[in-house]
Amino acid sequence: MTTPPQNLTIYPDYCHNLSPTIGIWCPLRATDIHALRKVGMFCDERPLFHYQNHPVKWVRVTGVIVAVDEYPGRNVYTVDDSSGMLVECVCVAPAPAPKMEMIGVPRHLDQVAAISRDATISALEMKKDAGSGKREAENKGKAGEKTQPSVQEPIVPWAEMDVGVVVKVKGRVSEFREQNQVEVVKVEVLRCTDEEVRCWNEVIDFRRDVLGKVWVVSKEQEERCRRVRERELRIMGKGKKAEKHRVENGKEERGDARRKKTEMERKKEDYARRKEREGVLKASNKVNHPSLAVRRTAAGKI
Repeated sequence: MTTPPQNLTIYPDYCHNLSPTIGIWCPLRATDIHALRKVGMFCDERPLFHYQNHPVKWVRVTGVIVAVDEYPGRNVYTVDDSSGMLVECVCVAPAPAPKMEMIGVPRHLDQVAAISRDATISALEMKKDAGSGKREAENKGKAGEKTQPSVQEPIVPWAEMDVGVVVKVKGRVSEFREQNQVEVVKVEVLRCTDEEVRCWNEVIDFRRDVLGKVWVVSKEQEERCRRVRERELRIMGKGKKAEKHRVENGKEERGDARRKKTEMERKKEDYARRKEREGVLKASNKVNHPSLAVRRTAAGKI
């Protein structure tokens, strides 16, 4: 079954900013995760799941790990939250540590390598002292930065992930072989029963206050959201047209520049040819048509 009941209204994506579920970690049970259905809508080029008519993208499940399966590039942790069903939580496996192989080296080569290594270490220490101030400033700037977890780079306490550990898993809903599962973004290990009870209470409250009610958007709100989306699309269209216009203008400007350069070169060549021709004519005129001073000088000498 991939469609919701016929009496529920599935609202278009431009109404999702009004949804109480689309942008939060929805605390769900495993049975709720398996009850999510695809309705033909997409978000970030991936199917968007719905619970009744609530769009759900991010989920949170709390339970105990009952199975661990390791595959090339990914680990699968099966979580039991005592709701009557299990849910698979898939995460990208950590990169294996590089293996260091010991290779036998002759003694004389080992001594040469030791001398070279000592010289390299000394040079590196000098360079380190010279650039220590710069690195300290960079480290201070990076100290406030935090890595955002994602499906590709999840935050997982790998050393503690084992059967019998109670965890709180946050991730994105996906489907594999017609079974819903969770793509892990972050995992927290629950240290005491109080934390687990608090998570269960959040699941109960969320189910009663949000999932237990049909999501309703009024006609006025839907129309307002539609106009906002159309305005955004128009702005995006204008931006694309402006960018295209700039590109075309840039091509025209480059073409004009090339034409002007060619015209200047042609004018320079014409001017050089004209000057050369005028020089030849002046020389011939001096011979065939001497000036008055030249004629007087010639007459006096005669």
